[in-house]
Amino acid sequence: MTISLMWFAPLRAQFAKPLRSRYQRSFNNSALSLGVSGGFAANDMVYTAVKTSQLKGYFGPTFGLTAEYNIMDRFSVGMGTSYVMRGTNEQTDSEFLTSFTSSTWARVKYGMRLNGIELRVPLTFYIGANDNWRPYVYLAPHVSLWLGGTVKWERTYDDDSYVSLVYDTPLTQAMVNPVDVGVVGGIGFRQLIMVRNLRLFLKFDVSYGISLMDTFSPQEIKAEASAHEGRDDGFDFYGWGDIGHETLGKRYLQNVEARLTIMVPLRKHLNDACAMKRNCEY
Repeated sequence: MTISLMWFAPLRAQFAKPLRSRYQRSFNNSALSLGVSGGFAANDMVYTAVKTSQLKGYFGPTFGLTAEYNIMDRFSVGMGTSYVMRGTNEQTDSEFLTSFTSSTWARVKYGMRLNGIELRVPLTFYIGANDNWRPYVYLAPHVSLWLGGTVKWERTYDDDSYVSLVYDTPLTQAMVNPVDVGVVGGIGFRQLIMVRNLRLFLKFDVSYGISLMDTFSPQEIKAEASAHEGRDDGFDFYGWGDIGHETLGKRYLQNVEARLTIMVPLRKHLNDACAMKRNCEY
């Protein structure tokens, strides 16, 4: 029995984990990472009832805070809060008769600026096993809360005998649904960066997002119904303009965004003897 133990002891010591150095900090990274993000988006709105508009686009920045929890090596769940600037610039031209033999053109320019808070819950799937550089794909439902903005609507005519109309006003709940629910999907890569003993994750991705609900306000929808029924409820501005002759349809916000994120994995302290005393030697 004694001989057996003497033979087994060196073998066990050979495969035992080495002790930590006296000057080596004893910590490990947890599954939770916190960070900041910033991006730039090209925004637009899709109108189901407007088929001939000329897309001008609106570009706006985004920035915020984010968190990510790795449930397993290749899958994580996140939470992000960002300040966003969304909107659109559109133009549409239409020809109409002024008499039996002549016609003119009406031109409508429409611009909307939306400032708000966006909440995202990204579900991320990492590809590959290299921890230093890993591509990923993600899908994120989101909710946007609009805090304010502006709307500018202008209708002009090539025939000077018609009076131009211009609205330039702060955004109200009568001009947009105050809550937007949508989904974002994207692809990107994550790069591990070491700054001395600090581990950082640099993430870059490109995404496409679209609303899942109509962004027209209840007041705009009610005004359309009243106009088609021949009533005037005193709401003289909405959508593209002539509510007596146009169909409102539905409106969806969409965007293409490039975003950069810097994340720091939180540290969790170990509870072994070396971690408590910090004086173990090899």
